[in-house]
Amino acid sequence: MAIPHRRGGSAGLAEIERAARGVCRPVLLFDRSVAALDPGLVREAEALFPVRVFGRHALAEAVRGVGAEGITTFHDAEVDGVTAAASALGLPGPPAAPSPWDKLTQRTLLAEAGLTRVTAVAVDSAEAFSSALDAVRLPAVLKPRRGAGGTGIAFVDDPSDADYQLRHRTRWSDLLLETRLPPYEHPRGGWCADYVSVETASTGDDHRPVAVFDKTPVAVCRRAGPGASDTVSVTGDLTPTRLPQAVRERVLGYVRNVLRTLRVRWCVSHTEVKLLPDGVDLIEVNGRVGGHLPRLLLALEGPDLLTAAMRLALALDPDVPPLACGAPRGYAMGLFPTFGEKSGTVRSDVARERLEGLPCVVRVDEVAEHGAPRRATGYRAANVVLRARDESELDAAVAAVAAEISALFAADGLAEAGWLENF
Repeated sequence: MAIPHRRGGSAGLAEIERAARGVCRPVLLFDRSVAALDPGLVREAEALFPVRVFGRHALAEAVRGVGAEGITTFHDAEVDGVTAAASALGLPGPPAAPSPWDKLTQRTLLAEAGLTRVTAVAVDSAEAFSSALDAVRLPAVLKPRRGAGGTGIAFVDDPSDADYQLRHRTRWSDLLLETRLPPYEHPRGGWCADYVSVETASTGDDHRPVAVFDKTPVAVCRRAGPGASDTVSVTGDLTPTRLPQAVRERVLGYVRNVLRTLRVRWCVSHTEVKLLPDGVDLIEVNGRVGGHLPRLLLALEGPDLLTAAMRLALALDPDVPPLACGAPRGYAMGLFPTFGEKSGTVRSDVARERLEGLPCVVRVDEVAEHGAPRRATGYRAANVVLRARDESELDAAVAAVAAEISALFAADGLAEAGWLENF
């Protein structure tokens, strides 16, 4: 199994090694530029796997060279290359053209199928942005056609936001301007956000939902990102979903139709769906396992999304139970509050043991280190997993953990950050 890799994806080296047991022999592939910037990661990979470094536009050649029978990745920056290489070599995967992962392609195909109400226009220059403003009614979102994790996004709510983009943005290639879907609320209320994600295992002719995740509201810092963008950060994921059954079935049926329309096959995909008063609409589809999510299912002794992705890349059955039959025991949540101030270094000094002792915390994946740049953890103060027996126990634990993390990182302003109000 060829696996193009880099730091910051939805699976680390140890997780890949564990998930591959009994399924395949991974060969880790590194783009030459990635290897040059992160030689330590390459050395770590060499301790676990055969490793190959490939040059620009030479991924398919590298995959052929290692004799791989399948190719997959857990990093969004590698998804397009993986799809193109699989298509060129006749390996299992979705068709490379039109790209199912290009957000403009997604909107175009879904609009033709009546599956989105969003108007989207390509933007490749400041002039194209000005023209797009005539076609796309405000409020709107300016964002990359490829990318994930909320990077490069700018909310254009009014003419002053449009003017700010025209005056400050320097990179205009491969963007789109699209209608901003209106805010709503989760049917269960509380601190669940107005969107969910669905992890789906797609074979050659079937789309099998593996899990539905509720979210906590995203943290948005206007005009705080690079290149005139806003920063948009997810702060938490929860499974199983609290959606009422009728709404859940509507979401699952919608995702199935989206994946059929985009001709997604032989992979695990991550689809984000916006909840609306009269239905649902697409936020985006990504061609890899969603970040932070495999650990939540494993905390509940549920299916392994990483193993499923590897099996599908070999055209094997994903070996995951039907969603209704495979309901995990209890509730699991990933909680990762973000710094409101993005620049500078971490002022707080928080020991991992302080977080491990908090109510219902079963795993601590990340703690921002004193003196380190805030960007080193993706602007997250901490990244913890909670497990509870029922909703009421989880709600109480989340409130306590969120408040304690805010207090521990008070020197970095978390106690005053708006994210805490969600809980």
